[in-house]
Amino acid sequence: MTKRISVWLTVVLIILTSVITFQLTVIFGSAFVRDNSLGSLSPNDRFGNTTTSDTVPTDTNVPEETTAPDDTPAEPKPVTAKDITAAVSAKISTLATYYERYYVGELDIDALVEGAAEGFVAYVGDKYGQYHTAEEYKELTSSYSGEFAGIGVSVVYNSDYGAIEILNVMPDSPALEGGLLPDDLIISVNGESVMAIGYNEAVNRIRGEIGTSVLLTIARGENYEEHFDVTLTRRKVEEQSVTYEEIPIKGLKQPVAYIRITDFNAKTPEQFSSALGEGKTNNVHGFIFDLRNNGGGTLDSVVTMLDMVLPEGPIVRIQYKNGEEKVYESRASCLDEPIVVLVNGNTASAAELFVSALRDYGKATPIIGETTYGKGTVQTIVPLIDGSALRLSTSMYAPPYSDNFEGIGVVPDMEVPLADEYKNVNLFKLDLENDAQLQAAVRVFQ
Repeated sequence: MTKRISVWLTVVLIILTSVITFQLTVIFGSAFVRDNSLGSLSPNDRFGNTTTSDTVPTDTNVPEETTAPDDTPAEPKPVTAKDITAAVSAKISTLATYYERYYVGELDIDALVEGAAEGFVAYVGDKYGQYHTAEEYKELTSSYSGEFAGIGVSVVYNSDYGAIEILNVMPDSPALEGGLLPDDLIISVNGESVMAIGYNEAVNRIRGEIGTSVLLTIARGENYEEHFDVTLTRRKVEEQSVTYEEIPIKGLKQPVAYIRITDFNAKTPEQFSSALGEGKTNNVHGFIFDLRNNGGGTLDSVVTMLDMVLPEGPIVRIQYKNGEEKVYESRASCLDEPIVVLVNGNTASAAELFVSALRDYGKATPIIGETTYGKGTVQTIVPLIDGSALRLSTSMYAPPYSDNFEGIGVVPDMEVPLADEYKNVNLFKLDLENDAQLQAAVRVFQ
C-alpha cells in the first residue's frame, strides 16, 4: 500500500518544485501509433486498507485541505494545469507533512519521483498514455529506430525443453556469422542453464552493450542431442520486421509472394520496398500481406509504405484536438497485383490503418482473419529534460475515406479463426497445413 500512497505523495513534488524539472522540451519526431500493453492502478489500491491500533496525534500545524466552492458554475470551464496543481497541492501537502513527521521508514526521492510520474499518467485516463524513465525511453527510441544492440535473433520460449528457441536469424548479425539457425535451442547463457535462471532473465543476459561477448550453449539436431558452445560479440543489428517467401499455387504458373510485416519502424519501409521489388522481379501472381500480431509503430513508416501500394489520393487523415485535420497523400506508386491481407485481434494501430487504407481503395480483396484490436489514436513522445519521456494521446486518425476504428477494429471480409490447438502457437512456428487463415488466403488465389 505504501507504493500507492507514495505515488500521490510525490506528485506535488514534481509539479510544484523547480528542482524537479519535468518541463516539456521539443516534440520527438513524428507521432507514434504503436499499441503497447500498459499497466494501470486499481482505484481500490489508491490507499491502504490496513488497520492498526496505533494512532498519529492530531497536528494543528498540518495544512488544511481545500474544498471546492458550493456554487458550481452552470457551464464548467476546461480543466487547466493550474487547476490540477492547486488541487493536488492541497491534498499532497497534508500527506507529505505527516510522512515527514511520523513515517518510520526512509523515502527515496528518486524512486518516488519516478513512481509519481508513472502514477499521474496512469490516473489521467489516457488509455495509451505512458511515462517512460530515462532507461525505458532509450530502449523505446531504439526499438522505433529498427536497430538494437544484441546478437540478432528472434526467439520464443520452448516449454518442452525449458530453453530459448530461435525463430529467425537476422541478416548481417553476430548470430548468422556464428552459424546459428532457426529451430536451434539456446540452453545456457554464460554457463548458466536457461531452465535454472528462467526465460526472461536469460534473454536479458543475452542482450548487452555493443562490443561485449556472450557465451551460448546450443542444442541442435534430432531430439536436440547435438550440443556445442559459441561465443558471440554483440553489436548493432537491424531488426528484420519484414520477411519474404514465395508460396506455389496449384493451377498457377507463378507463385504468390507472402510478406509478413511484424512492426512499423524506421527500417520497415526499406525492407518492405525490397520485398515488393523481389516479388515483381520474380513476376509473382499476387501478394499476401500478413499483419497478424503487428502492434503498430510510427506514423511516418506506415505512410511511406502505403505510398508504395496505393493510387494517388489521401492515405490518412489526422484529426487534432483543436478541430484541425492534416491529410497525408499518396503519390500514385500503385501496386497492380492482387493483394490478400491477414489480420487478427492483435493487429493494432498503424497496422489497422494499413489494412483500412487498402480496403478504402479496393486493393485488399479480401481481408481474412479476425476483427482487429481497434486503436485509432495517435500518441506523441515528448522528451523531458531529465532524459525521461511522456507518451500521450494527441490526435485521432482515420483511413482515407472510412471512419475511425477506435474501440471497433477492422472487421475482415472473411472471418476465419485458427483452430483452438493453434491459437497460442507462435505464427513463425505455424506450418501452412495448420494455419487456417493462411490456407484461406491461398485458396483465394486458387
